[in-house]
Parts: sequence; C-alpha cells; structure tokens
Amino acid sequence: MLRIGLVDDEREFLKVLERRLRRECEKRGISCWIDGFENPELLYFQFAERKAYDVCFVDIEMPQMDGRELAGRIRQLDERVKLIFLTSHREFVRAGYRIGAFDFLTKDRLLEDLPETMDHLIRVWLEEENQYYTIQTSSRYERIPFGDIIYIYKRDQNICIVTKNGETHERKSLKKIQEELDEEQFVLVERGHIVNLAHIVRVNAREIELSSGKTVTASRDHIGLVKERLGKYYLRKLAMRKE
Repeated sequence: MLRIGLVDDEREFLKVLERRLRRECEKRGISCWIDGFENPELLYFQFAERKAYDVCFVDIEMPQMDGRELAGRIRQLDERVKLIFLTSHREFVRAGYRIGAFDFLTKDRLLEDLPETMDHLIRVWLEEENQYYTIQTSSRYERIPFGDIIYIYKRDQNICIVTKNGETHERKSLKKIQEELDEEQFVLVERGHIVNLAHIVRVNAREIELSSGKTVTASRDHIGLVKERLGKYYLRKLAMRKE
C-alpha cells in the first residue's frame, strides 16, 4: 500500500488532489492510504509520532508554516520520504530541489503533469518496496529499511529487531521473518539469531562482531554457511562498485 500525506491550506484544492491521486493509483492497480491536512503542523506531528508516509505532497506557500520549512523539519525525522512540492509560482521550484524534492507540480498544470509524476513515483516506490521489512497490524504500521537492521533475535514469543536507531518487536516466528528478508543479505547464524551481512565487522572463529558492538556466537552447524555467504556478499558489492 502506497501511503500518501497531503498538506495544503486550500480545502477545495486538497479534495481535488486527493480524488485525483486515488484515481491515478487505481489506474495503476496500486492500493493507497491518503491523509490530507490543511495545517502543516498536523502533518509534521505524524512524523514526530513515527507514522510513516512514502510520499508527501507539500504546498510551498502556507500561512501557518512555509512548505520549505515543513519539508526541512520532516527531513530531520525521515530521510527517505519522497517530497513533491505544490506551488502556484515557478520561481519556488529551485528552492524545492535544494531541500531534496522528488518532484514539483505547479497547480495550474496539476491535471496535465500528475500522471507522469505518478508513473515515476510508483516505479521508484515499487523498486524500493522490496528493500524494506514491514510490520503491519490493525493498529500499527512500520517500515524498516533492510540496511538499518543489524540483527534479529528471538525472545520468548516475540522477535526483536535491532536497528541503527533502536529496537522494535513483533510477535512472529524467526522462521517466518527469515522468509520475508533478502536471503542474499541476511543469514541465520544460530537457532535464535539472524544477522545482516552488511553489519558484520569481523569473524573470529565462531565469534561474529557486528557494527553495533554486539558479538554473536555462530553455531558449529552454521559458521561455514555464514563465511560462505559473507564472501559472496562482498564479491557482489565489489562488482556493483565497478559497474
């Protein structure tokens, strides 16, 4: 599901944009969740409360808070969200790109330009969607980039996911979570731990040191596979740098 946040102080324009975005997603067979806000502070609070969006459409000119200021504050909380700026004045476009805009739309050409923007957005989103682990329940939605995950371990009935930014939990079996991860990047080192190959600093005998400082002991049955997968992982990374 593509999660979209919208902010524009013009209520009628906000309604038009939401209807058009739903139509564009339906045409491409993509389900979407859209939240619209007239007050930019309300959109910012969603990020402050760790409610993620894949893309935000942000009006640059708003009385409560300049859209560029809002975008800068959002960027501090989420570096990956796609920001698409809305403006009635083309001179604001360059400022939008300085904040890392994914794209911009002028309001007078919204209907003409939105389909191309959505084609580009959905293509990029689908490519990136396979690089995240998603926790989704009736009351919770959290997307964790694979690159942020350091290791995963089992504790009682829960799975603990240790990331660069802390730790989160989910009620799921270790086997099930392993099936949802990229097998070229993650490896089971013993019955209770999965590690991200990208975060292995060194391997000494069966001791695996991770970038967080944590050391995990691989089982005798798994250490051979760990070393083999680690070697293949770095060969792939080296090949990618040469391309």
